[in-house]
Amino acid sequence: MDISAKADWSEVYVQSTPASYLQTVAKMEYGVPDYAFQYLRPLIKMLHTEFQRPVNIVDIGASYGINSTLLLHDLTMAQLTDFFVENEQTWAEIERFYMNQNIRHTEYKFYLSDNSQPAMDFSERIQVCEKAFCFDMRHEALPVGFKRIVEKTALFIATGSLGYIGEYFFQQIFPIISNNHLSPLFAFVVYRAFYSHEIEKVFKNYNYTFIKSNITFKKGRRFASITEQKKAIKFLHQRNIDTVGFEDEGFYACEFYLGVPVLEEERLRRWLIDIQS
Repeated sequence: MDISAKADWSEVYVQSTPASYLQTVAKMEYGVPDYAFQYLRPLIKMLHTEFQRPVNIVDIGASYGINSTLLLHDLTMAQLTDFFVENEQTWAEIERFYMNQNIRHTEYKFYLSDNSQPAMDFSERIQVCEKAFCFDMRHEALPVGFKRIVEKTALFIATGSLGYIGEYFFQQIFPIISNNHLSPLFAFVVYRAFYSHEIEKVFKNYNYTFIKSNITFKKGRRFASITEQKKAIKFLHQRNIDTVGFEDEGFYACEFYLGVPVLEEERLRRWLIDIQS
């Protein structure tokens, strides 16, 4: 489904803090992070065990560094939302909230990319990443500094954002990866209505494949309108995808995909089965 069919939340992504964003996703009962972390936490732990050094992670379409905030500080989406939505916070209170977190994981390092400059500025200011890059990932060339990060990245993640990114981004990073000794993994949570076969083709061209979780998450987020729901259901039916018990219930359903080198497929498929059992 074309991303233009999705509700336009542009306004909430250009604020100086994530308060409006979190208020909006709370109303939509946004459940993607909680679903994603069932996979991301054990995946990062596995990579750290293998490498025995901090794992470099690039969050693609990172918004206000939500994933890195929750993973670095072992917070839940509800805890973060409560802080920003219950009361209007000053900058001093926001910085104090992040600085006073008892947990700060050091076994991984986050690098963020997003189309929103305010979101990236916020993420750097409250130190939930090593570096944040703002560019149009769907159309623009990779910044030089970002290319250097790609060279040393072990894991790329995207939670619900692939529809905004498109295949061009991956067409640019795979030549960099191919010239490197490190073969990174890709962990994506994808709304079923926005799965991209074009992105899948890019992965196949570079000897990568997708392993899909056998658990479909029913409540990625609530549809913003009946029109949005009807468009998603129509698109999925055109692809012979059953929506009964999923999108018919009023929510975008989503699935977890692990992008892996073909040579690693068997091992990582077993790993994925194990963590789901």
